[in-house]
Amino acid sequence: MNRLLFTAACYIGQPQSYTAARRLLAPVLMLILLAFALRVWGLGEQSLWYDEGFSVLFAQRHHVADLIMREAQWNLNTPLYYLVLKLWIAGAGDSEFAVRLISALAGTIGVALAYRLASALSSRCALIATLLVTIWPIGIFVSQEARMYALASMFCLASTLMLTLAVRSNRVVYWLAWCATAMLAFLTHVLCAIVVVAQIVSMRAWWQRVWGRAFPSAAALVLMVVLLAYIGIMLWPYRATYGVSYPASTDLGVLTVQALASQFLPRLLPANWIPFAALGILFALALTVVLSLRDRSSLSIPALVVVLALIGLVIFCTLVGKFASRYPTLLTPIALTAIGAAIGRIRVLRDLRPGHVVILGIGLGLIVRLWLSQPIYANEDFRGAVAYIRARLAPDERIILVSGHFAPVFEYYWRGARGAWVALPPDPVLNVRHTLTYADTVPVLNNHLAGQGGAWLLTWQDDVIDPTGIVPALLRRQAQAFGPQPDTPTFAGLGLSHYRFFQPYRPLPESLPTGGFVVEQNRPDVGLRGLGCRLPVPVYVGDPFLEVQCFWQTKPYVPLPPLTKVSLRLFSSRRELIVQSDQPIAHKGFPYTPYEKPIFGSHILLLPSTLGAGEYALRVIPYSEELGEIAPQISLHVRVLPKSDG
Repeated sequence: MNRLLFTAACYIGQPQSYTAARRLLAPVLMLILLAFALRVWGLGEQSLWYDEGFSVLFAQRHHVADLIMREAQWNLNTPLYYLVLKLWIAGAGDSEFAVRLISALAGTIGVALAYRLASALSSRCALIATLLVTIWPIGIFVSQEARMYALASMFCLASTLMLTLAVRSNRVVYWLAWCATAMLAFLTHVLCAIVVVAQIVSMRAWWQRVWGRAFPSAAALVLMVVLLAYIGIMLWPYRATYGVSYPASTDLGVLTVQALASQFLPRLLPANWIPFAALGILFALALTVVLSLRDRSSLSIPALVVVLALIGLVIFCTLVGKFASRYPTLLTPIALTAIGAAIGRIRVLRDLRPGHVVILGIGLGLIVRLWLSQPIYANEDFRGAVAYIRARLAPDERIILVSGHFAPVFEYYWRGARGAWVALPPDPVLNVRHTLTYADTVPVLNNHLAGQGGAWLLTWQDDVIDPTGIVPALLRRQAQAFGPQPDTPTFAGLGLSHYRFFQPYRPLPESLPTGGFVVEQNRPDVGLRGLGCRLPVPVYVGDPFLEVQCFWQTKPYVPLPPLTKVSLRLFSSRRELIVQSDQPIAHKGFPYTPYEKPIFGSHILLLPSTLGAGEYALRVIPYSEELGEIAPQISLHVRVLPKSDG
C-alpha cells in the first residue's frame, strides 16, 4: 500500500522523497474530491439553456458521419464533444444531470492535470495553483453546462502540460502526447487552434534546445497541417447561411477587457466589476510572465501560451465580429496554474501547510458555490415555461417560439408532438440574416394558426430576430382587449404572453400592399420610406374599430428616433376630422441599430358609434418630438359598409 501511495504521489507531484509523497498525496486527493463535489452540487437543478438544448438534440438526431460534416460546415466548429455526448447519452440517458456530468468530470480531471503541471513548474507552490483551479468561479460554472468548454479547456491544459514536459525532457513519448492532446483540444472546439498555435510559438523561448531537433519540428509541422486541412473542410464548401448575433466590433480595447474579465466569470458579471476583474487578471498574468522570463524557467511556457492565445482570440473575435464570453475560458485552467505557481512563491503562501490549504479551499469553495447559486446566475427557465404552457394549453391554441433558435431546448422539454408549436425563424442557430419580416412571418402564422382560438408566445433574444415586434403585433390584432392575457407569469430571462382571439384566427394578406394608397412627400425627407398602408378587413357600420397595417423602411444607416410615432386621422368626405389616434410607428418602435428591412405597424383606430356608411379618408402622419411631422405621409381611402353588406 505504501509503495502504491509513493508511486501515485511521484506521478502527480514528482516529490523529492517518500515522506513528501505521503505528505502531499492526501491534500491533493482532497482538493480533487472537493472540485468534484463543487461541480456536481446542484448539477441537475437548473433548466437547460439554449446552447445545452442544442447540444443534446444535435447529438441525438444525427448519425456520426452526418454529425461531423454538419458541425464542420453549419456551425463552423469541430465535432468531438458531440460524438462523446452521443455515446454518453446512449449509456447514461439525457437527463439534465446526465448530460452535464461529462463537463463536471472534465473539470475535475482538469484539477488533477493542473496539479501535475504546477508540480512541473514549481513543486513547492503546486497546492496553491491547484486550489485556484479547484475553487475558481468560471471553472465551476462551465463544468455545470452541457457544452464543450470544460472538455476543451481540459485538453488545452493537458496539451500544455505535455508540451512543458516535452521541452524539459525532449522525450519522444511526451512529444507524441502533446500532438495527441493538442489535436483532441482542436477537435473539441475550433478556437483551440489558437491555443495550439500559441503553444508552437511559445516554443521560441526554448528555441536552441527544441527547435533545432527533428522530432519537435516535425510534431509542430504535422499539427499545423492537420489544423489547416480541417479548417479547409469547414470552409469549403462553405454554406453562406452562417450569421452572427451582433454587429462586428473593431474596438480591440473593449474586446481585450471582456476577454480578461471572462477569466473570472463567463457571463452576467456585474458591469461595475468588469474593469477591476480585467485589471486583476492582467496584473496577475503580467507578474507571472515577468517572473517566468526572469528565472528562465519552464513556467514561461504556460504563461506565454495564455498571453499569446488571448491576443489571438481577441484578434479573431475582432475579425469575425462575434465574441462569446465562454471563449476565453479555454485558457482559464492554464492561466490559473501559471498564476498559482507564480504567486505561490510568496513566502506567506509558500509556508502554508497542506492541511491549511485544503481547509482554505473548502471555505472558499463554499463561498463561491453559494455565490453562483444567486438568481442573477440562473439559466433561463425553459423547463418551467414549458411545464406552465403544457398545463394550460387549450385544444384550440398553438405555441409560437421567437427567436426560433431556442427550439431545440423547447423540444427537449416538450417531448411531444411538434404540431403544437412552430419556431420563427426555423433556424437552430442565432442568425441576424434571418431577422423576421412581414413577408416571411405571415405565411407561417396563417398556416399554423388557421382556425385557432388563441396562441402562446414564448420569446427569448427576440430583440435580435424580431427587433420591431412583428409577431406580437400580428397576434395582438386579433386578441381580446388587443393584447396578451394579464395573468401570465415570467420565467427567468424569458417572455411569455397568452393571447385569446375574439374570433377564430383570420388569415392575413401575405404580401405588402401594392395599391389603394397615396404616398405624399410633403415634409422634410429624413431617411424614411413609406411602402404603403391597407385595411386588412372590410369596415362595417357598428364596428368598434378599424385596423390599419402600414409598412415603412429606413434608408441605409439613417437612424431615426426609436420612439417615432404615427398620427392616424380619419376625415369625412368634407375633410372634417372625425377621430384621431397617435401610436408608435411599430410595436417596438424603430431598432436602435441600422435596420433596412420593411418595418410593420399594426394600428387600431377606435370608431365612434355614430359613424355611418359612406366614404372616408385616412391619413397616416409619422412624427417625433425631436423632428415634428416628417415625410412621407400616407393617405388611403376608407369605405364603411352598411351591415346588410356584411
